[in-house]
Order: sequence, then C-alpha cells, then structure tokens
Amino acid sequence: MDPRRRNIKIIVLMIFSGAIIGSVLGDVAAALLPESVVRNFFVLSFDTAKYGLAEPFVLDLRIFSLTFGFTLKVNFMGVVGMGVAYYLLRYYRV
Repeated sequence: MDPRRRNIKIIVLMIFSGAIIGSVLGDVAAALLPESVVRNFFVLSFDTAKYGLAEPFVLDLRIFSLTFGFTLKVNFMGVVGMGVAYYLLRYYRV
C-alpha cells in the first residue's frame, strides 16, 4: 500500500468533525449576534435545507420496537468547517 494514500475512514472522520465543529460555532454565533442580516447569513442561510426523514420510521415487532431516523441540517458555518477540515487534510499529513 502506498504510504501517501489516505485511509477513507480518516477522511470521512475529519470532514464529519469539521462539519460538527462548524455547526457548533454557528450555534454560538447565533447566540451571540443580535438579530440582523449578518446573523441570518451565517446561521440560517442553509438552515432550510434539511435532508432525511420528516418523521422517524418505527418498526414495532411486539417484543421490541426499532426507531430509525436521520436528518442532515446544513448551515454556512458547517460548510466552512468542512472546508477547513479539507484544507487540513490536504496540506498536513495525518
């Protein structure tokens, strides 16, 4: 295996971590910024784009029930976090 190739698990983990950190920073910015156009741009610009199940899917098997659900909610800071994670992956070897 080529030592310069990256493991796909590390790439997915870094991009996912960047999205989480960016979303948390977006939520902090929402709490700190007053109601304005800037706050709406950084926090709510992609907030209307929610992908996934509207209601969780419940499978009831009488003895136990399984609930499945997944929602992806994207805001601007989450996208910035993914970009920073990509930059770090590209220029720094892990």
